[in-house]
Amino acid sequence: MPNEFHSMATADAIAAEQIKAFFRETNAQNLAGIVILCLLALLVESLVPWWTWGPALALAGGVTVWRARGIVAYHRAPSSRTSAQWGLGQTLGAALNGTAWGFANTAMTAHLPLPYQFFILTVAAISASAAASEGFAYFRPSRAFICTSLIPLALWYLLAGDQLHLILGLMLGIFVPVLLWQGGKRHAAFNESLHLRFKNEFLARELAHQRQIAEEAGKAKAKFLASASHDLRQPVQAIALFQELLRPEMTLTAKGEEYFAKAQQAVGAVSGLLSALLDVSRLDASTLKPQHAVLSVGDLLNDLQREYGPLAERKGLELRVVGCRLCVDTDAMLLGRILRNFLSNALQYTPTGKVLIGCRRRGQNLHIEVWDTGIGISEADQDNIFEEFVQVGNQHRDRQQGLGLGLAIVDRAARLLDAEVSVRSVPKRGSCFAISLPISDAAPSKRPLRTSADGISPYDLDNRRIVVVENETLIRDGLHSLLENWGCAVISGDSGASVLAQIEELGVEVDAIISDFGLSETESGIDVVGYLRAHLGPNLPALLMTGDTSEGAMQAAAESGLVLLHKPVRPWRLRQTLCALLSGTGKDSAG
Repeated sequence: MPNEFHSMATADAIAAEQIKAFFRETNAQNLAGIVILCLLALLVESLVPWWTWGPALALAGGVTVWRARGIVAYHRAPSSRTSAQWGLGQTLGAALNGTAWGFANTAMTAHLPLPYQFFILTVAAISASAAASEGFAYFRPSRAFICTSLIPLALWYLLAGDQLHLILGLMLGIFVPVLLWQGGKRHAAFNESLHLRFKNEFLARELAHQRQIAEEAGKAKAKFLASASHDLRQPVQAIALFQELLRPEMTLTAKGEEYFAKAQQAVGAVSGLLSALLDVSRLDASTLKPQHAVLSVGDLLNDLQREYGPLAERKGLELRVVGCRLCVDTDAMLLGRILRNFLSNALQYTPTGKVLIGCRRRGQNLHIEVWDTGIGISEADQDNIFEEFVQVGNQHRDRQQGLGLGLAIVDRAARLLDAEVSVRSVPKRGSCFAISLPISDAAPSKRPLRTSADGISPYDLDNRRIVVVENETLIRDGLHSLLENWGCAVISGDSGASVLAQIEELGVEVDAIISDFGLSETESGIDVVGYLRAHLGPNLPALLMTGDTSEGAMQAAAESGLVLLHKPVRPWRLRQTLCALLSGTGKDSAG
């Protein structure tokens, strides 16, 4: 057992439980003892001198009253004394009571004929047995009573001088240790039950403590990731904006083009990491609720084939998709994210061979499975591959092999869908990842329009007047210049009041607002949009940009009904969203 379990506090708690159980049982036994001794004296008082029972009865009566008062005091205020003090008082009382019994029984037996001697012996043995039974919780008072009540009587029988009394004395001498031994066993069993109880309570508290530590560590990790993510997103956003502005202005050699492409690749890698962290934050946040609908699995598999077929072909792999006519009840976006992560991993970790995606019906559930002939995963690694930043076969953290967040996202998305994810794998032979979802017999819901960059109709931004509110100077300047390059007239500032003053000075109308979410401690992007709409019109299109991935930020944006884009926002994504807002097709979203 842990050392903490053997602490003094635990020992005191066990002692307190022993005393509590003892006092719960001892009152009736205490009163029964004096009643039996009185009846015994009444039975033989005409046959023996008064001094053989009178003093003993007086002592036993006084002790009974004293013990009864102690019992009442304990029940009123058990914490007024220590467990040792309560126990000592009852042990002393039991020893005095036993002395009275031992003296009376021995003195009366010496003056009684044999039949009465047997009767007194029987009563004494039964009383001692009852005391042993009573002492299962706290055995010291019972032990004191047994020894002081029976040993004098046993000695008298041993010294009586005839064979019968000698044998009875020997039997009584054997009976006393056997009774003590049996009482000790019952007490030990009770003690063991207390030890097990307190051990279980300790383990339960320890488990709760460890769970609390784990939860606090998880919160600290989430807070650190959110803080680091926010601090990194701001400069990365500025770099992305100025890269977009810089490229048309440069004339580079072939080497320069190569270097610039690598710089863009590095910024893309950082953006990819931040986007993956954002996905994890979103899935951890309670604001993300699955939008269940009936989905045609066949349509989704066809989309995946079109999306990943060219990548498989470039790697020299065969991507085979087995069609499916069944429908499932799920969130299409979350299921798509899960299957895309399965396919990305399968293509990444399969040097040669093929990747297959198909379905198996299992009762009322459909298993959507992704098989590959890749490097496989050892059984030991299968337990932790769904943790953040865990990558099999990438000990040197080669960023070309991904970030190790894909399966962590899968795990969180599956838990939101209340779906079971499973993995089977054999090293050097391949793996199978699967998700199980309930089959639906209803007709599939109407599929939403695709929202990729290629699916957005171009919208003329020439002469559109856009307000930019951003407290980071580099990002504000970058947005201002980028929008001007797109043909917009731009008014920018670091607060709602500063841009409104410019608008009123120019006397112009505004077409849309782009605002940072966390401008200052006293003003948020939501406040700015509300402030400008109050002066310029309640239906003025607006979107928010933020580097804050916290649950609170996403909740606030969702409640405001504003579009929320998470930094770093790629220029094409910003233009796509702005065009959708200006054309009236924009909708509440987070991206």
